[in-house]
Amino acid sequence: MLIKDWLESGKAEYGNAPDFLRLDLEVILVKVLGVKDRSFLALHQDDNLSDEQIKLADRLARERFINEKPLAYVLSEKEFYGRRFYVDSRVLIPRPETEEIIDAVKSVASSSMRILDVGTGSGAIAITLKLENPGLEMMASDISDDALDVAKRNAKEHGADIEFAKSDLLQNIGNLPDIIVANLPYVDKGWSWTSRTLRFEPREALFAEDGGLFEIKRLFVEICEKIIKVSDDKEIYLFLELDPSQKNTLKNFIKGVNTKRGTKTVKIYDSNYILGYKIRRQR
Repeated sequence: MLIKDWLESGKAEYGNAPDFLRLDLEVILVKVLGVKDRSFLALHQDDNLSDEQIKLADRLARERFINEKPLAYVLSEKEFYGRRFYVDSRVLIPRPETEEIIDAVKSVASSSMRILDVGTGSGAIAITLKLENPGLEMMASDISDDALDVAKRNAKEHGADIEFAKSDLLQNIGNLPDIIVANLPYVDKGWSWTSRTLRFEPREALFAEDGGLFEIKRLFVEICEKIIKVSDDKEIYLFLELDPSQKNTLKNFIKGVNTKRGTKTVKIYDSNYILGYKIRRQR
């Protein structure tokens, strides 16, 4: 079977699939053929596929369009900030909106700073930050052993020197770093606009109580408690991902914590999904 014929047969078989059918079919073939990108397909429409390649491509297409499995899990990889990361159902699929957290951190980070990625999942954030600035001292934590296994695999494949720790937020973390980044669970189970494909991803990494803010609020309180215990005027940066609908609630919560704990929080970054703060003791 020719490449062009397999693509046409896929369109015919899965014609009720979404508009990205052709794109996903092409991406599946890129994976099966082991080529760099889809431009290869445009130049090799009349190349023959082997029986093994057809069998594998057919299986992956069924997983994608019949089982509705996310393409990243079908291919066991997802691109993030221009690099490919291994993913499976033990970790969340890195999202394009999360890439902005890299730019936000880069705007304040300098070499030799110590950064902690809380709830690292696949390790995409921590590894990307380390590769973008090798001088950073990078640490990544997660409460899930499965997630840490995936993150360590990605760190090894990318040659990134990351210190990993199993920890429930800051529980097993010693001294405060200079920067904390966190893409914690923030989806409320009651939201009606979430995608059906979320059912394939680990629920503990997606959903949180208290309108989706339970883990984020808990992290903020732990940071403030640690800052108050530090003998000097320690300042740290905190970068969070959350849903735009949650921002006002979180901002009001932070004001209350500052009043109660004796900390001061200054917002330094505010985009659609990313909030950045500088936190220190009151002076």
